[in-house]
Amino acid sequence: MSDSKTIVNSWNEWDPLKHVIVGRADGTCIPAPEPALDAKVPEDSDMRGQFGPRTKDTVDKANQLLDDFSNMLIKRGIKVDRPTPIDFNQKTSTPDWKQKLCLAACLQEMFCLLLVTKY
Repeated sequence: MSDSKTIVNSWNEWDPLKHVIVGRADGTCIPAPEPALDAKVPEDSDMRGQFGPRTKDTVDKANQLLDDFSNMLIKRGIKVDRPTPIDFNQKTSTPDWKQKLCLAACLQEMFCLLLVTKY
């Protein structure tokens, strides 16, 4: 994305999709342990008990899926912005709490943010 400000709006969920932001998997991490996460990670998950940067293989596969998704949208005439990746492997804190690293997204629905713009 360029340095200029991009405005993407959603006024309802029925208008045709015109402009979206599709994220990137670069810099994503397995979340550090914390009580709310334990209930969400399946017992047999390879994530359980681990945290930190995701493997290159995992990131490459996710990026391929996101690239394919972006290309499909572009072929349908939808403008797609791809943000600059962020390094989520950083400590985050406030005076009341601290976390060993940031999350790229907590929910699957948040990984790809699709918004309709009004022209």
